[in-house]
Amino acid sequence: MKGKLAVLSFLIFALATATSIACVFANFTPVLPSDNIAIEADGRVTGTYTIIRNGDTYTFTGNVSGTKTRQGDSRGNVSCALAVYRSHITIDGAGFTLQCNNLTGIDLSNGVCKSHSEREVWNVTIKNLRIINFTQGINCDFGGNHTFYGNYISNDIVTHNGTGDFSWDSIGIALWGSRGVNISHCTIGGSPAIYMHFAVSNNFVVENNIVFGAHLAISGTETFDRNYWSDYSLRYPNASEADSSGMWNMPYGFADSTNFENRKFQDAHPLRYPLAIPNFSSFLPTVKSAQGPSVFPISLYSVSIIVATTSIAAGLLIYLNKRHKTKKRTSI
Repeated sequence: MKGKLAVLSFLIFALATATSIACVFANFTPVLPSDNIAIEADGRVTGTYTIIRNGDTYTFTGNVSGTKTRQGDSRGNVSCALAVYRSHITIDGAGFTLQCNNLTGIDLSNGVCKSHSEREVWNVTIKNLRIINFTQGINCDFGGNHTFYGNYISNDIVTHNGTGDFSWDSIGIALWGSRGVNISHCTIGGSPAIYMHFAVSNNFVVENNIVFGAHLAISGTETFDRNYWSDYSLRYPNASEADSSGMWNMPYGFADSTNFENRKFQDAHPLRYPLAIPNFSSFLPTVKSAQGPSVFPISLYSVSIIVATTSIAAGLLIYLNKRHKTKKRTSI
């Protein structure tokens, strides 16, 4: 009987040990650097497990926070929450948030301003993403044909200096030499909300909520139409609604800031009321740049070990019990 108890004790100890080892393996998650979040030119996602790749679509599965410093801009190093080096892809935020830590949010420049040997980034779709706490929400240097749809791109507070001029403490979307960019059904906040400079052309800004204004310089043909402008009433206090259309009866106009060719731009059909665009929650859990080992429920791997060990223990006990009874009968 003592032998049976010893065997049983050993089996219980083995079961506990195997379960502990399984749980350690199940719960271990490698710590990733917080300064290396990128979609690389070869398609890999580095620096996070929260962005999942499926072909040319990259989907957020949770909130993301991080910075990446790299060489490659005329202003020196660029730090951003997410660097994109690959063309012809879709980034689907799935309603989650990109926390930018007072840096650029998504950088699509790939260093072309610094080194013209770098490849321009083209045809990137960014949708359903909330981008906050940035100096520039999305930055594009050259390249283009991008689509930004259904995003919330704004800090909590958009500031200006009280005179109607921009404070330049944050820019919602910045285009430098980019062309063919389509921006629609987004809420864009910044001072300015949209910045276009240096031979940008053929970009479309249609049906957005824009807080606060647009700044264009040395720009080509640009289309602004059916946007809600938060400062419209301040600029046009005598305007009224046009025939219950939901649009103001006066265009929202602005000029090329450099007076280059004395260009004038306008939204001919400014909206009186904001558009119903998906409203991302303002209350967010704390997002950490680097995630340590996470605690999960016992995995299927752990369960399989427990079941297997228990079955072996039960089988041995039955075998020992039968052997003990056989010995008793033999001795009689």
